[in-house]
Amino acid sequence: MTRDDSSGGWLPLGGSGLSSVTVFKVPHQEENGCADFFIRGERLRDKMVVLECMLKKDLIYNKVTPTFHHWKIDDKKFGLTFQSPADARAFDRGIRRAIEDISQGCPESKNEAEGADDLQANEEDSSSSLV
Repeated sequence: MTRDDSSGGWLPLGGSGLSSVTVFKVPHQEENGCADFFIRGERLRDKMVVLECMLKKDLIYNKVTPTFHHWKIDDKKFGLTFQSPADARAFDRGIRRAIEDISQGCPESKNEAEGADDLQANEEDSSSSLV
């Protein structure tokens, strides 16, 4: 979902429907230990990508209820309603790990890069939600 501040409500992205949402890491080509983290939501019924945003240091993340979380990046606000608290916890773990990695920044040398990354390059935390 995205926040419409003019109406004070949340609106579905790309139409409503159950989606698979993933937090994932994309390593940079330069092998310097840096990576970008993304949240991607794909609607289950037609595989349409309804959410794709890159996580940044200035991310503000809130767990409002056990099954509703929202975040703000720059001036954009996004939210997810999860089917279960377990799905929400899995997503929260992925976000927290990504935030921690982003806040640590890129290592300055290759030796530091080898031990700095405790997330797998292809690691994904998935959950189903309504977006």
